[in-house]
Order: sequence, then C-alpha cells, then structure tokens
Amino acid sequence: MNDFDIVLLGQGLAGTTLAWKLRERGKKVLVIDRDATGGSSKIAAGLMTAITGRRLVKTWRWETFWPAACEFYHHVQSELSTEFFYPRRMVRLLADDTEQGYLDRRITHEFAGLIDQPQQLVNSDWFDEGLGGFEMLAGGRLNVAAFLSASRQRFTDDGMLMTADLDLKHDIVVTTDGVQVPRFGISSRRIVFCQGIDAIQNPWFSHVRFKPAKGEILTLRIEGLADERIIHRGVWLMPLGSGLFRAGATYEWKELDEVPTALGREEICTRLREFLRLPFEVLAHDAAVRPIVLHQYPVVGTHPQHLQLGFFNGLGSKGSLQAPWLANHFAGFLCEGRPIDPEVSLRHYDANFRGKAEREPQ
Repeated sequence: MNDFDIVLLGQGLAGTTLAWKLRERGKKVLVIDRDATGGSSKIAAGLMTAITGRRLVKTWRWETFWPAACEFYHHVQSELSTEFFYPRRMVRLLADDTEQGYLDRRITHEFAGLIDQPQQLVNSDWFDEGLGGFEMLAGGRLNVAAFLSASRQRFTDDGMLMTADLDLKHDIVVTTDGVQVPRFGISSRRIVFCQGIDAIQNPWFSHVRFKPAKGEILTLRIEGLADERIIHRGVWLMPLGSGLFRAGATYEWKELDEVPTALGREEICTRLREFLRLPFEVLAHDAAVRPIVLHQYPVVGTHPQHLQLGFFNGLGSKGSLQAPWLANHFAGFLCEGRPIDPEVSLRHYDANFRGKAEREPQ
C-alpha cells in the first residue's frame, strides 16, 4: 500500500486550494481527479467583487476573504512562475431607481473605503452610464483554468496527483483508522471529497442538500474597447486582453446540464446591449452547474460517524474569493484540530447541530 496523510478527491477550486494548504503544512497528500473536460471550476469567471447583487450588498466576509485570497494567489503565482491572478477595479452601473436607493442608504457607512464615484465613471463612447454608479476600489479576477492547470502540473511533478475515476461505493473502504482504495493500492488517514456538483451522488454525504444552478458564459471580441476594469450591470463584462472579453452569467435552476442554450446566449447579449454601445462578436459559449448547497454558504467538515471522511463543497459563484481562506481554515481543523467556524460547518446538515463549532476529537 502507498500511504498518505490525506487523499483529496477532485481537483477543482476546493481540492486544489486545500492541497496547497495541506502541502504547506508538510502533509503527504494525494489528489485523485478524473480530469473531466467540464465542471464549474474550469469555466468559472473567477470574479472577486466587494459589492454584489441587485440589492447592492457587501460581499459576505469580504474583509476576511479578500486579503486571504490576495496573499494565497500571489504566493502560488510566485512559486509556479505563472500569472493567473489579476487585481482589478470594478465598475457598477446602476440599472434603476431602486438600486440608486440602495446605494444612497449604504454609501456612507457600509461602503466606506470600498467605493469611489469619479466625475467621469466610464467612457460615454463605449458605455451608456445611464443613472451613474460607482467604482469598487478593490477586487479582481482569477484565471481559474490557468490556476488549476499550473497547480496540476506541479502536483504531478511532485507525485501528488493521480488521474482516475473512482467508484465510491466499491473503490473506497473505510477502516477503523482511515480509508483504503485497494484497486490502486492506496491507504490514507483521511479522504476529503472536493467533488463539486458530483457530490450529489456521494453515498456518505447524501444528507447534504444542494440547490445547484446552471450558469452560461460567453467569450466575446469587442473591437475598440480599452477599459481594463470589470463592468457590472445586470451581467458582468470582463476584459481578457487583446480585444477579448467574457460576459455572464445566467442562473437556471431547472435544466441542470452543461449544454449551452440559445436562450442563455440571448439573455446575456440583451443585457449587454443595455449598457454597451460597441458591437461585439460571440466567439464561444460555455455552460456548467454551480455546486450551491441549500445552506447557501460553503461547507467544510467530516462525516458525523466516520471522521475519516471529509467534505469541502458549496463554493458556488464566489469560490475564487472564498476558497483560500476556507481551505486554510479546514486545513487547520484537519492538521491541528482547530474548531470549524459554525457558519461554514458541515454540521448544519446534522440533526443535532445547534450552531456549535466542530472540533477534531482529541
């Protein structure tokens, strides 16, 4: 048997960030991934936005997540000599008087230090400013695909990655002091499932309830648009460089597949035309399913009876922002026995959970 401290199943955002944090702690880690072409992590926009939603609310735990994300991605970029993290200011254009009302109520206290309202917010040749808006002073994007690819290569070089598609019911054997994967000669003290939407079929965590949403994203060419900021108004418009942009995203709660639709494409294009004055060409159209859990917040923790089995999921559309802090937080539990914050604890899905911190038994 090849022995490991921790096996991670899945190399999306959750599995990759957790692998880095466990590696930092000197743990012997194996990441098992089937290397599928789809999945929400691989097409994710990777946006990190301080103020979000139709009600203009400050992103949950922004002051905690944003510094942790910056520190983590800058560190990994340096180690891999690859660029994939791009801090960028963002512009929010107001869509109606209701949004203006939300802004008026929150600008003085909740948004202090987060936004600016320059006299000329956008170039009127490129955008219809309409009711105006504001600029977010901090934020950015992660090129998720590049981050995952570069990390995968490093994990492979370090003997930390195996490409395989496990049958969870037959391949994983829970023992008294860990887990085994006999088909591949693997034993480990723990296995942590970082499967994204595939976790719906996980036999050990069927008590975790999901509320997934399909999202569609377009890749565009827009000649003459030189604004390097990310623009939000109904949809977001994100510059990639060399006249290329991405735009999205839709939310669909019923048709949960990875098939792009004409309806989704038209929704994004229609919303873009409401504020973008330049013509654009659609070059690509992608779709994936976000692994949102019913609890809304991401969840980490262990199985209530089998502490060898861990779970890290529910990153949803803000995964690039949340993953570094959550991975470090969960690694602290797995390696040092630190309590898990009740707000992100998997025990929300246990009948006996009453908002208490989850602790590793001593």
